[in-house]
Amino acid sequence: MIIYLIAVAFMLSACGEIDKVDGDIPTTPIVDDGSLSIIGKITFDKIGVNANRVGLDYDNVTREPARQVVVKAIGRGGEVVTETTTDDKGEYRLSKLPDNSTVKIRVYAKMKKSQGDTKWDVEVLDNTNGDSQYVMEGSFASTGERNTVRNLNASLGWSRRGYYSSVRASAPFAILDSVYIAMKKIISADNKVTFPKLKVNWSVNNISAGNGTEGELQDGQIVTSHYDGDSKLYILGDEGGDTDEFDDHIIIHEWGHYFEQKFSRSDSLGGSHSEGDMLDMRLAFGEGWGNAFSAIATDDPIYYDTSGQHQATGWAMDIENGKPNRPGWFSEASIQRILYDLYDNNDDGEDSLSLGFIPLYDVLVGAQKKTPAFTSIFSFITALQKENQEYLGKINNILQSEDISEIKDDYGSGHHQLYLELNSKTGSNVCVTTKYDVTNKVDTHKYLLFSLNETGRYKVSLSQTNGRKADPDFGLYRTSPFKLIGRAEEVNLRYEQGKYQLQAGDYILDVSDYNDLKKACFNVDIIKN
Repeated sequence: MIIYLIAVAFMLSACGEIDKVDGDIPTTPIVDDGSLSIIGKITFDKIGVNANRVGLDYDNVTREPARQVVVKAIGRGGEVVTETTTDDKGEYRLSKLPDNSTVKIRVYAKMKKSQGDTKWDVEVLDNTNGDSQYVMEGSFASTGERNTVRNLNASLGWSRRGYYSSVRASAPFAILDSVYIAMKKIISADNKVTFPKLKVNWSVNNISAGNGTEGELQDGQIVTSHYDGDSKLYILGDEGGDTDEFDDHIIIHEWGHYFEQKFSRSDSLGGSHSEGDMLDMRLAFGEGWGNAFSAIATDDPIYYDTSGQHQATGWAMDIENGKPNRPGWFSEASIQRILYDLYDNNDDGEDSLSLGFIPLYDVLVGAQKKTPAFTSIFSFITALQKENQEYLGKINNILQSEDISEIKDDYGSGHHQLYLELNSKTGSNVCVTTKYDVTNKVDTHKYLLFSLNETGRYKVSLSQTNGRKADPDFGLYRTSPFKLIGRAEEVNLRYEQGKYQLQAGDYILDVSDYNDLKKACFNVDIIKN
């Protein structure tokens, strides 16, 4: 049987490997209804990582089950004769087939479950080919008059000469499997969960370039593997540059951002970040969560990203035991170690706590989602402590190991004066700085708390008081329920304003300077029109 990987637009094909049509009947859990059936097993090739977790090991290729993927029997005219999904062993049964009918098996890089307590809908698409659906299929053969076996494997496409010599058929299925690993961890905490539809965009043309515009994404210039905040993942596939389809932790990290948006809440600024940075607390938590969740979902604290010529280089880090580099509430590395230590069963150093995943999940989908403050390690730990008071001492020990003193509330009171009180009647003066670097680092944004006693039309304005070169911006948020009211981000030197219809209640104003001056100070006024 010839197996193809196809980006169905319809139809762009390239030859894969030959696999067997018949063989031992798998022990499929799908009940035999007595009708004529085709049964089989769907697998994909997966590359292991080198022992030091740097680079892919092409001498370590295993054949893994393609779990929960859609399988269809396709007739000569392109019609769907019947369909099913594989189980967690990669096994399937297509039943109620007509006798002596010619069909081929088509396997979609898609997981869809619309019945039962848990539901999901995930597909891998080619963003550089009109969002075409990846499928693998065998050749046409007769159904005969008795049950037959058709096993298909998505091959690697790797040549012993050190490059991909044929279609990289296994890549979309490897990506799906990483997503399934992430979903299973969530299901372990909540077995009645519905995952909103997710599109995963992968292509051999996806490279680290561009600025993320729609046109660039369609050309494969995806900047890096990322979640776009709108139900889509983009995954690198650049051979000899950076391919991420076999980097489980990278894919699960980005899926973790999808989880935050759909089930919890993330107020992260996004943007560039690296080890040792003193990040805005929102970004620090979001990236620390993504890293920690990749280790939690896989139960493997060694996070790696392979890249380079022959995918032979890259980097790795130990989520649990990495040495602190500038630890604190602003460090994504500190956040990831804290979250993983709260979860894991390995007691080491100041970590003598093994909460498991459910308490972390409960906070993320509960109090963290509803916090009146910005999402951060402060809002997360405050809720975790309230819900697990018997472990206060052990939680504090873990925090102190990362140079974070006792957390008392969602606002991080006592930590760097993160939030400032704004008098809505008299106004206030606030300064932002680039002391700790630009854009998304500590003190490039200041958070101002204020309350309004009356509903009405209000003008919010910023005006620079220490020069005329700043470009002030702000975001206005209602705190209960937490909601972005609006942003004022015009290109204006020295001055910015916005007019809003506001209800009585509590608010946060997030103030920044787009031009990233060394120091920019602003008068902040809120005037009822």
